[in-house]
This record gives sequence, structure tokens and C-alpha cells, in this order.
Amino acid sequence: MILTPASHDFSGNAELLDDLRAGPYRVTHKRYTHDFAQQYHEHEQGSIDFVLEGGGRGVYSGREIVSMPGMVEFFREGIRHKYLGGHGRGIRTMHVLIPAETLRCMPELRDISIETLTHTRAHAIALAILSELHLPDCSSPLEIESLVQELVDEVTRAACQPSVRAGWIGTVRDLLHAVHDRPVSLDELSEHAGVHRAHLSRVFKGKLGMSVGAYHRAMRVQRAAQRLAGSDVSIARIANELGFADQAHLTRIFRDQLGVTPACYRQRLARR
Repeated sequence: MILTPASHDFSGNAELLDDLRAGPYRVTHKRYTHDFAQQYHEHEQGSIDFVLEGGGRGVYSGREIVSMPGMVEFFREGIRHKYLGGHGRGIRTMHVLIPAETLRCMPELRDISIETLTHTRAHAIALAILSELHLPDCSSPLEIESLVQELVDEVTRAACQPSVRAGWIGTVRDLLHAVHDRPVSLDELSEHAGVHRAHLSRVFKGKLGMSVGAYHRAMRVQRAAQRLAGSDVSIARIANELGFADQAHLTRIFRDQLGVTPACYRQRLARR
């Protein structure tokens, strides 16, 4: 295990807070100032980034990406990109660096360059890696290797499901993301998608591995995680805004899906 003390890197407006190597992987924790910017360049390694604080904008393969607190994003190696600038507070991020040769051994990822991981499973894994980075012991490198592999498997799962982004399933997913703060019925979804409610329910679960209702709840937990990371709003208010019965209800569901309470989640991301 190699753990590097916090130090400023050569750019002058980026600070390396933690640096841990685990097998072929390297996990770093960095803070960038609000005026940090880069010209077009490429990386020899892929990465999975977990935004912990602030945010920023970048252009990747001609596509603008806005990164916000709580987001987990995959970027393949060799992508031509530049970072345009950060939030007023800058941006603090955990980077999981993945060797190109490791990614090339996964043909399922051949056609995927950028992917935002919205499933709470990916979020829970990223949080577990962050915990190992903050409090490492002699088992941390092995645990991180295992967790990174699980996280890459989540990217692979997303890459192998192009059908869930297109057609009526994609339409249903988009609506579920849009109505994360209110009840929604199978009738409303089926009318929006143009398919029978029974067919919708059966095929949706077959493709995504969970019921429509479970997916809707997972999206609300994901949104709660982003709100917890990106604001000082009370947990009770977030629970109310996202349609949970109360703070206790959000806490129970959040812990079931991410393995920690909302308060603990906020504390872990806030560690410097």
C-alpha cells in the first residue's frame, strides 16, 4: 500500500489530498480551485470519478459534461477533452484510475466512452472505495481492487443494455427520472410509452432487473444523495422535497440502498 500525504501538484491550482495504489489501480482524492482549467488533452488511463463537492464543466469528444456533487462518471482512456472551469467553490473529486490494458480486456466496453452511473449500486461501491481511501489499513488495497472491479462491472452492465436507453423503455426511464418527487402509476407510464401496462411491467423488470416501482425509488435515493452532497439543506427538507414520508423513511431506504444513513453519507463526503 502506498499512501501519499496531501500535497500540491505542479499546476498550482489543484491539490492532491490522498493517493492510494491498489494492484493495477490508483485512487486519488483531489481539490481543484474555481479557476482551474485545461486545454484539450488525453489520458492514457480510463477513470471513474466520484464528485464530492462543488462541480464543473468539461468538453469530452465534443460533448459538454456538467459534473455535480454525488455524480459517478466513467471516462474511457484516449478521450480528447478539456476542463472549462469549476463551481464557485471549485470541485473536489475522487478519481479511480484504470489502466487502458485492463479496459481493453473487456470487449463489452469497446463502444462506450462516457457513462454516468445512476444506479444506487454504483454509488454504494464508490462510497465504499472513498471510505477505504480515507481510513486505509493493510487490507485496503485488496478491498479496493475488489470494489473497483465491481464498479467496472456496473459500467459493463450499463454498456450491455443499449435497449434500456432507446425505445419505450428509455421513454419510461426518462419519465421516472423526471417525476422523482411525486407518485406515478403504471397507467400513466404505459400511456406515455404507448404499451400495455402488463407488458411494460414484465419487460421493464426483465431488462433492468427490478420492478418499475423499485427503480423509481432508487432514482429518488440517487437524487437525495446528490442533494446531500451539493447543499446544506436539512435531511428532513430533502425527504419532504423528494416525496418520502418523513426523515426516518428516507433514512431507512437510503441505508438499505447505500449502506449508510444520509447523515453519515454527508459526513463521509465532507472529509478533507
